Amino acid sequence: MADFDVLIVGGGPAGTSLAWKLRDSDLSVAILDKATFPRDKVCAGWVTPAVLEELGIDPAAYAEGRTLQPIAGFRISQMGGREVETRYADIVSYGIRRCEFDDYLLRRSGAELLLGQKFQGMEQTDAGWRVNGTIGARLVVGAGGHFCPVARTLGARPGSGEIAVTAQEIEFEMTPEQLAECRAAGEIPELYFTRDLVGYGWVFRKGNFLNIGLGREDSPRLSEHVAEFVQYLQQRGRIPANIPGKFQGHAYLLYPRARRDLLRDQVLLIGDAAGLAYANSG
Repeated sequence: MADFDVLIVGGGPAGTSLAWKLRDSDLSVAILDKATFPRDKVCAGWVTPAVLEELGIDPAAYAEGRTLQPIAGFRISQMGGREVETRYADIVSYGIRRCEFDDYLLRRSGAELLLGQKFQGMEQTDAGWRVNGTIGARLVVGAGGHFCPVARTLGARPGSGEIAVTAQEIEFEMTPEQLAECRAAGEIPELYFTRDLVGYGWVFRKGNFLNIGLGREDSPRLSEHVAEFVQYLQQRGRIPANIPGKFQGHAYLLYPRARRDLLRDQVLLIGDAAGLAYANSG
């Protein structure tokens, strides 16, 4: 048996940032996650300078041995329409790889790490909650993303009545041949709004890594939309002709469209589990 003041279910940025903020609080904090880290997590991975400052991360120090792509502008268009490129005098954002970023945040969080352990259930006790039958907690925090099992405990039903953004994307390290074919510039991510304005696609180069994806508020035929987008980019010569591997899917809720209970009976939801994605950008 192990007992903690706070048990965070989910080792992504929301959960690990909370643990880091609590590091000097005299509260005992643990993070439970089914994965072992570092783990693959496909994500466009944009982090603003303000976020890095809030998290106490020095960009130069973080970039030692990790990917940190400065962003100084954007190329924006509607698919098939005129492109507009905007450049800024200063760095407005950074590109990170989630496999590196999440592991970095996790290791410095100060929490006890319960990794490789799947959430199996929780039952209420006089003191709070008992998770997986052996882990006691006064407060359980759901930080496991859109499909967070703790959110389900509070009544969330992903895919049933919730208007979610669904996306598919891929990230891979380019070969020398692919690098020669790729016309996307790392400091200028490319955004392509769909013709019906229900979603947008993106191309984002992070050094030798390339991230391509598309998300929409309607999930039917998403794979077809993604295939059409990739073909559109290849025909324009923006990305390599050969894309290795399969696109991976994920989903999230836009705030304030989320209708999930965020706090109840010593259970708190944060991050994508709470549906806190910014509606203007996702």
